[in-house]
Amino acid sequence: MKYPHAIITVWDNYKREFIELRSKDGELGPNLDKDMEVFAHSKGSRILQRSSDSSGTRYFAMTCACEKSGSTTEIIMSHNCLFVPPITYYDGWESYRAIGFRAEDVSKMFREFDRKGQLEVTSKRKTETNSLQQLFLISMPDLFSSLTDRQLKALVTSVEFGYYQNPREISTGKMAKTMKVPRTTLQEHRRKAESKLMSALAPYLLTYSRIGAGIPPERRAGS
Repeated sequence: MKYPHAIITVWDNYKREFIELRSKDGELGPNLDKDMEVFAHSKGSRILQRSSDSSGTRYFAMTCACEKSGSTTEIIMSHNCLFVPPITYYDGWESYRAIGFRAEDVSKMFREFDRKGQLEVTSKRKTETNSLQQLFLISMPDLFSSLTDRQLKALVTSVEFGYYQNPREISTGKMAKTMKVPRTTLQEHRRKAESKLMSALAPYLLTYSRIGAGIPPERRAGS
């Protein structure tokens, strides 16, 4: 409630909680460190480490103060489903990812959530792989939250106009004229968006290539 524009991501290994706080406008406020200390203390925990980066994103590690009994993660696991970290908090919503192995277990899990509060299923899909090692569920905040509104608009408009089609359906100059912005401005916003997107994808890309995933060794080593 105090930081409504903060996107909070929590990784929990049941001994430590690793918390990432970022904001679309890059501002988290000067009192964040103090507020996090108060929060940790109220949970019987403490901050072990803190750091930040050039984007203004803040990172905290604290001793785990999780309330497992009756929690969302406990409900997921009690219905034979696999909880997939992290948990994301934004705009009053908690977002979780889970893998279900039997349809009846997933249905029971959803029914229990419905009894406890408001539930919205934002994505549901069937995976064809039998290997969990090859199954990476990438959350949208992980990929896109670091983009500014202008960078996101430049990227979305480029996709909609067919800029990334092969062959390309429109030039940057024509796009800029349609959007009524300078060509160099559009180019710069799109370049920064592409750079941020590739940085977010890099861990998944490297992991995918290193575990094989059907990529021949000569292709993994090649350009």
